[in-house]
Amino acid sequence: MRLRATFPGSLDAGPFMKIVHVIPALARGGAEGVVIDLANHAVGLGDDVAILCAVPTDPGLHSRPVRPEVELRYLAPARGSSRAAYASMPLWLARNHSWLFRQDVIHCHLTPASIFGTLVQGLRSTRGDRLPVVVETYHAVGAAISGAQKAFHAALLSQRDAVAFMAEDSYWARFRQARPEGLFRTIPNGIVPLPAISAGAGESYRKSNTRIPRGAMVIGSIGRLVPARRPDLLVEAFAKLVRITGKRLHLLLAGEGPERNRLVAQAQALGVAELVHLPGLVLDREGPLGLIDLYLTVNVGPVTGIAALEASFAGLPVIALQFRRDYRNGACDWIPSYADPAALAKRAAELIGDESRLRELAVSQGAFAQAHHGVESMARAYDELYDAALDRRFEAVDARRRRPSR
Repeated sequence: MRLRATFPGSLDAGPFMKIVHVIPALARGGAEGVVIDLANHAVGLGDDVAILCAVPTDPGLHSRPVRPEVELRYLAPARGSSRAAYASMPLWLARNHSWLFRQDVIHCHLTPASIFGTLVQGLRSTRGDRLPVVVETYHAVGAAISGAQKAFHAALLSQRDAVAFMAEDSYWARFRQARPEGLFRTIPNGIVPLPAISAGAGESYRKSNTRIPRGAMVIGSIGRLVPARRPDLLVEAFAKLVRITGKRLHLLLAGEGPERNRLVAQAQALGVAELVHLPGLVLDREGPLGLIDLYLTVNVGPVTGIAALEASFAGLPVIALQFRRDYRNGACDWIPSYADPAALAKRAAELIGDESRLRELAVSQGAFAQAHHGVESMARAYDELYDAALDRRFEAVDARRRRPSR
């Protein structure tokens, strides 16, 4: 339920909210998918929504279509260097502050956008404005990043009017406990399901993008090949799986990133080079999802990523590498997860050795995803967070204005 109209004090009164999502680019990734799904859903309810990126990108690279009612804006109007565009953030704010300060919510995603949010809050303080509130979704919970990076992110997040974490881990649990006055929520991902996979999509992808033999069993994953996502652990688990089963299985890691060459070398060192396939950037997920028999992902506690949700909605069974080494599968966990690659390989071996168990897992996971991970539940949680941030911001500003001067 929508809880409020635009608050008094907005320069433009309107029936719903004015929201700007800020993200480096609408490339293919989990955070980008969240932004597009939230924006599309919000304009469907009547909100005034814009997405602000560093530079334009080819619409063909977007993870899903952006509805025409969503306004696209850019720090730099011409395609070029994102770094140059980030450097221009103060100048962009100077030129566009009147538009920006007519918004209710600035919702930031990923580190460059977080820096932008800090600048907005600094400018808001000098202007003395109530709006906009600055909300951030932190997408890197549980990721394999350095302590220095986490500390930098924590310094940025500590300034926000509200923060949504896509999952929970011990580091960010301590962060929240140290700031009891902060407005923090855990909001798992939700998606708009992809269209049903057409017959023959997987076979077409197999022939044009891989050397996988026809009829082979494929273990696979879709995602960026970056250190924070630890794709090397998936390769390690796959090599163990091949040894356990003695079968000539194939691993499909669909996606691009700086870890590609290292993964090729790792597969060679483990003796599975001919069984590991890295076809590169995925423009249409239908092909690889139509080819994969068992989907591998990474979880942070019970929470999974966008690509794994898409796999579940598509009817694939999913198991996960667990990023939280202290986590144990609970009775209600819908995706089995394992911190040890050997344990992940053992569970995969059990499943691929029993087709009925594989089908049962896919059916139960698909039903759970439908019930709990649609875009509606995610959007409802963000609406409630926006409302709480706006309420808190107005109460704080009004309290300061009522203070007697000294």
